[in-house]
Amino acid sequence: MLDVHAPHQKVHTWKDFLIHIAAITIGLLIALALEATVEWRHHKHEAQEALARLAQEVVHNRLVLEDDMRLGDATEKNHRAALAVLRRARSHTLRPDDHLVFVRKYSRLNSSAWTVVRESGAGRYIPYEVMARYAEIYETQELVNEMASSIYADLQKAISVLNTEQADSNRAEEDRLQHAEDIAESTTKFSTPTTNLAAEQAADLAESGHPDLSQLSSGQIDRLEQGFQQAITDDRRLHRMYLFLDDLYAALGK
Repeated sequence: MLDVHAPHQKVHTWKDFLIHIAAITIGLLIALALEATVEWRHHKHEAQEALARLAQEVVHNRLVLEDDMRLGDATEKNHRAALAVLRRARSHTLRPDDHLVFVRKYSRLNSSAWTVVRESGAGRYIPYEVMARYAEIYETQELVNEMASSIYADLQKAISVLNTEQADSNRAEEDRLQHAEDIAESTTKFSTPTTNLAAEQAADLAESGHPDLSQLSSGQIDRLEQGFQQAITDDRRLHRMYLFLDDLYAALGK
């Protein structure tokens, strides 16, 4: 609050009155200017901290994106291999080592810094063009996250036909599939990705189990083929989204 005090001496003339008013006005302007300067410095500091957090999160997400692209390439190979296995199952020419790998891993792209910036109001003090570029990045990230999650869920629906192989094994198979899904969804931690593709492949194979493919009916094979083929198509779309997002990341640094 700014206090305005009455003059200590009586005002006898218009000149004294005007001098007093001028002194009060100058004092108020100086106080307001000082207050505005302090507030401006505070908001500038907030904006700088917000930009630093966003930049750090984008650097991390770009590493996650590169990791997901490598995992995506390996996953597509698994799906194409699964189609070849199903063709052999249909023609009753299965090989001893034939198997289906349908567990797929991906790491969600983080947006915690973006959420904090928007909710704290710090974005109001960041240049509009900068906020617009970050907004496009995070909107694209959300689309990528939703697409990756949807592809996984759709494939699991197709794989559910394996639950009907043996009536007494339904519960165990459902538990295994749920466990695999939980593992995939748990890869959302904000940590530096260090994927070992060989280890991931071995883990995916183990989590996919070893159902007896020789007992599959024609209808089951049809459903599985449709699921894997759709996953491959969706993976191609997801890969294009990965490339678009990577271009956004690259443009941010220019």
